[in-house]
Amino acid sequence: IKISFQETDKAIKILVLDSGSGIKSEISKKIFEPFFSTKKDGHGTGLGLSISKKLAHQQNGDLCLDSSLANTCFVLVLPK
Repeated sequence: IKISFQETDKAIKILVLDSGSGIKSEISKKIFEPFFSTKKDGHGTGLGLSISKKLAHQQNGDLCLDSSLANTCFVLVLPK
């Protein structure tokens, strides 16, 4: 996992990149939905990303998946 930061005049971006093969497009469309999970029943609730995105929005920021990269990269944007 690689964590990097980018700063603009208005925001700070925190990028979390892994070395995996990325997330399939059919899954990436659903990952921020509450209760969506690729895990078997009883092995997770699928709330982590939806709650994290909601918290980012409450701070006038955002959480998204950067699908332009070969690896999985989540980007958290927070205003200064």
